[in-house]
Amino acid sequence: MAYKIATVSDIPIYIDWSLILMLFFMVSDFGNPLLGIAVGVGVAVSIALHELGHSLVAQAFGCRVRDITLMLLGGCATIVNMPRKAWQEFLMAAAGPLVSAGLGALCLASALLLRIDPLSVSTSSGYRPGLLFYVGAINIGLCVFNLLPAFPMDGGRILRAFLQQFFMTRVRATWVASRIGRFLAILMALSVAVSFLTHQFQSYMLIRLLIAYYIYTSAEREYRMVLMEDGAARRRSPFAGFPFFGGGAASTPPPDDGKAVVSPPPYARGGSTRVDVRKE
Repeated sequence: MAYKIATVSDIPIYIDWSLILMLFFMVSDFGNPLLGIAVGVGVAVSIALHELGHSLVAQAFGCRVRDITLMLLGGCATIVNMPRKAWQEFLMAAAGPLVSAGLGALCLASALLLRIDPLSVSTSSGYRPGLLFYVGAINIGLCVFNLLPAFPMDGGRILRAFLQQFFMTRVRATWVASRIGRFLAILMALSVAVSFLTHQFQSYMLIRLLIAYYIYTSAEREYRMVLMEDGAARRRSPFAGFPFFGGGAASTPPPDDGKAVVSPPPYARGGSTRVDVRKE
């Protein structure tokens, strides 16, 4: 269930009920309820601006943005028709992290100007500097995390755009970025398991586990979507029977560049035929 809170550039912005959990974690971690709520609201606004960065660039390229939703695991801008040109997707994907980096730098610089020691931040150091420092540090963290070269993070889209522009097809580039994303998700889940086995598990690590699940499923969903858009052929994976590693037809790499899939335009409604492309 989501609630509409604003509209910017004809883009409705919604807050999901799960965002309340983020405020709960903020309040419990900071000890000071007022500071925790303020930081939580500051982070929510930062995520909204991050998604607006993506959305406004997408609109500039003629894409339609249906809405933006803020939730526990971050934000999501629903862009109906993604840019097809690699350089356009590169700029759209980079816009969000640039906004986060700018917000982080602005907040940290303001905190330093207010004479706060960034190495000894505490609620007793003052409400305003503490708020600015925490929101700034979280924005820098969001920027770095989103630049990881894996789907569904922005870095995955940047990587796909780069590979598509210079080295391979969009489908194959998507396969590479999605597999990196799934590998990252597995590492995150394993880190939680290790913490549990070594008796170092903390409640906030459940969020890490949820993020790992989201990354894993979203990476595969992105690849399947591109396969459907491009009408690419499915082939059995060498890991068939091991679905955790991507076994199955839709999880395999796309066909070699020496082959093409031909189907009636505009989409493969009537079936498709594979033909060999031979170089003489």
